[in-house]
Parts: sequence; C-alpha cells; structure tokens
Amino acid sequence: MPITASDYQYMNKAIELSRRCKSEFGKTSPKVGAVIVKNGTILAESFRGNADPGDHAEFIALEKIASNEIVAGATVYTTLEPCTSRSHNKIPCAERLAMRRVSRVVIGMIDPNPSIRGKGIRSLQSNGIEVDLFPPDLVAAIEDINREFTRHIENELLHNRVDFEFVQQYSARDIDEWYKAINYIYADKNFYRDPLSIFSHLVEVIGGLSQIASGKSKSGDNPEKYLPKAIGWWFALCGKLGVNSVSELLWLKFPGICPYCQKREHDPEICKGIKEEMAAPKWEDLKTKGETGVRPGRLGDWQKMFRRIYKPGSSPEFQAAFARLAEELGELAESIRIFPVAPGYFLSEAADVFAWLMNIQNNIDLRDGKREEQYGLSLEGNFCRAYPDICLECKKQRCICPPILKSTIGRMGHELPLERGLFDLSKIFLAPHMAKTVFRPPT
Repeated sequence: MPITASDYQYMNKAIELSRRCKSEFGKTSPKVGAVIVKNGTILAESFRGNADPGDHAEFIALEKIASNEIVAGATVYTTLEPCTSRSHNKIPCAERLAMRRVSRVVIGMIDPNPSIRGKGIRSLQSNGIEVDLFPPDLVAAIEDINREFTRHIENELLHNRVDFEFVQQYSARDIDEWYKAINYIYADKNFYRDPLSIFSHLVEVIGGLSQIASGKSKSGDNPEKYLPKAIGWWFALCGKLGVNSVSELLWLKFPGICPYCQKREHDPEICKGIKEEMAAPKWEDLKTKGETGVRPGRLGDWQKMFRRIYKPGSSPEFQAAFARLAEELGELAESIRIFPVAPGYFLSEAADVFAWLMNIQNNIDLRDGKREEQYGLSLEGNFCRAYPDICLECKKQRCICPPILKSTIGRMGHELPLERGLFDLSKIFLAPHMAKTVFRPPT
C-alpha cells in the first residue's frame, strides 16, 4: 500500500515515542515505539518499558492500553520488526498481532538479531497481515536511535559465532598471539593496577576453579570456565611485569623436558633425588636443550607437551594438583614482591603456575575420557569462547568495565551488612590516627 501523509504522521509519532525508552538495568535494549490506529483514531500508543521494564511496545499497546478495544482491522506502526520468540510463558509480538486480527503492520527497522531478522515479517504475512516499511529517511532516523543496540547485537554475534569454524581459526593462534590479544583488550583496564592487584584477581579466579577438587558449586556455577580465565589473568600478570614473550618464558624452564630430571617423560624417583641435592634446575643445560628442541605453538600444543612430561595417572588427581598449585601460587606471590631486585624468580615461578594449570586441564580431559589426540581441543575452544577478541562484560575491543563488577561482588561468600547498623564499627575498625596508641609493645 502506498505511504500516505497520515502514515507519516503516525510513523513520526512512533519514532518520538521510541526516544523515551530506557534499557533495563544491565542490558542494552532496543528503543521501540508503537501506535495503533483504526479509522483515523489512535487506540493506543506506547514504547518499550513504559509500563514494566522489559515489556515490548506492541505488547503494552495491545494488552495493557487497548486490551478492551476492538483492534481487528487496525493498522499498527512499530519502529522495530515484531519479535517471533520470547522467554518461557511469553507470547511473541508477531503472534499477538495475529491473534488480535490487525490488518496491517508498518515496520520501521528490521531487527538486527539474526534469530528474528525477517521472521517477524514472514510470520505476519503468513497470517494474512499486510506489511509495509517506513520510508528510507525515517528508517535512517530509527537506526541512529538504535545504534547502541545494533552495536550490542553485533558484539553478541562476535561472541556467539564461536562455532567449529571460529574455533578452528582462532585456536590455531600461537600462544604469544593470544598473550598480545588479551593484553590489548585489557590494557586500559589494567594500566592503573599494580602487579599484586592483578595477582590477587588471578588467585580469586583459581579459587573458582578449585571447585573441581572441592566438589563445591556456587549457584550451579561451572568451575571449568575459570581455567581459561586463569590463563587470561596469568597473561595479564606477565604483561604487567613486562614479559615480551610468554612462550620464551615457559621454554626457559620447560624446553620439552622436566627441568630437574631432564627427561621427556618426568621420572619422579630421579627427580626426587636431584631436588634433594640441588635447589634449582641446571639452567645452562635447559638453555642448550631449548636451542635444539621444537617449541609448541598453539595453546593446545603446550597442554599436550605438559601431558607428555607429566602424564596424568589412571584417574584424575585434582586434590593433589590444587595442593601443588596453591604452593606455587605462594611462591609466585613472593617472586612478585621481590621482582624489582630479583626478576629471575618470577620467570621460574610463573612457568610453574602455568604448568600446574595445564596439569589441571589434563586431568579434566582424563576425567572426560578424551583420547590422546583430543587433548588440548577443549582448552582451545573454551579459551576462544572466553576471549573472542572482545571483553564479554562490556562487549568492547578495549575493555571499559568499571573497576569492580557487580558479578564480582555477587561471587563473594558472605558480606557482613555493615551499613545496616547491626555492628558497632568502632569495635572492629580503628581510625588511622589511633594506630600508634593501639599498636604498642606488650607490657
């Protein structure tokens, strides 16, 4: 049907309504306005969320404003293609429009979400509803109003397209390419953090990973998701301390062999005797071995190398692995503290922490019954999903998240409600100027 002057009037009305939309807390929602017109009379006008947060504009117009009106034969002007899927127990807007027997729907912007794009129009047409589109000049205005929503969908697609093809492309990255990519995403975020602050976050993430050993789960949390995050924060720590190449760091201590017994497959009896005789590996020998060995490239290849050196037993040994990892984290903390005067300790201890993270992943693959050639694939896939070249919190290629995320606060165990006045804080905390009088030699 040709667009008339009256159509322009109602379309502009819908656009003005869409400008009043506000996204629900923590979401980037589309700005949608809707107007229902019958025989030249406006029966309802609405915008997304003007009744309850998250309510769609068409739903509000049909079921809350015009619920008692006969809208059969009416024309609906909506700035966004009506949805064809909703969460459980919610009826999609395209279906509601068909149920109310409207005769025509004029749509502004096609939904950028590929799971809806075009389906709303087809659903309406299949129900005998005439569909027209806003003219190009008004479509351009709507797209400008919804530019943040479109950008959000595009970033979501970047994350959600982590299919087999995506993983094949990204998992082939050299470990140093991942290292540089992670430090690019979080460069601004970590600029003002000191190394110990980043280390603290690494410990916090490994705490979530440790649920694998403890069997404890917070609200159905999947502890395995913390392993790629732990590697990511290990990358960030190395970046903060100016490491040029993490593959070089790892190869210094693990050039395809155990640094103590110097065997391709670690011999615990020989290692035990060597460690009792000397406190450190023979670095000169390791350097020579590294010059002739073949260094792993991609992340999964490093995991396979550590599996060959420290082959898991017949059954997963998570508790022993986390006990050793906790020991190595303590030594890594000390190496960070003394880094300004003895940076070599960090190189050694950081390599050990990475080795034990690989050991945990190898135990996960053992638990899951992976064949030898499948080791490393899960880690690479999960790492691609955790870091698809954007921050998954803010959806930006350069992270702009606040210093403390709500999700971080939500992971804390038990926060004391200090702000409610249940406790006398003067008995718990002391003002800085009181330290000299409180902290004094015993009498």
